[in-house]
Amino acid sequence: MNPAASDIAPASAALTFHHLGLAVAAPEEAFRYLASLGYIAGNTAFDPIQRVNLAMRHHPLMPDVEVIWPGDGPSPIDKLIKRSGTMIYHLCYACPDVEQALHALSASGVEIVPVSAPAPAILFGGQNVSFHHVSGFGLIELLETGA
Repeated sequence: MNPAASDIAPASAALTFHHLGLAVAAPEEAFRYLASLGYIAGNTAFDPIQRVNLAMRHHPLMPDVEVIWPGDGPSPIDKLIKRSGTMIYHLCYACPDVEQALHALSASGVEIVPVSAPAPAILFGGQNVSFHHVSGFGLIELLETGA
């Protein structure tokens, strides 16, 4: 059942869906599948903070997908991919101000636990990203776009 417009929390105004993050042990099959759907390659980078490889895939009609796979050394996705091989790891939302977005979510009754402090994201031109666990939902990434 869809909520009425009056039931939508004010947090929706602070966040815009950006992409989903797909954790994989190795990227080749994910790339092949996404290409078969019409996705095209975007930026690729190694994130030394999380110690993971990252590759964006874009589609004109479907959500962007960030493919994430381990680099050298331990990474936040190691246990996830060991258990399930491939999984949707996070949803990313863009927002002008992370603190404002977090406040709006909290004000609507959502329980949020910070997982990582804002840090420059190589894949997104140095814009800050932070990760947060939303109770009853899972991991979200917030991409701060500025005013």
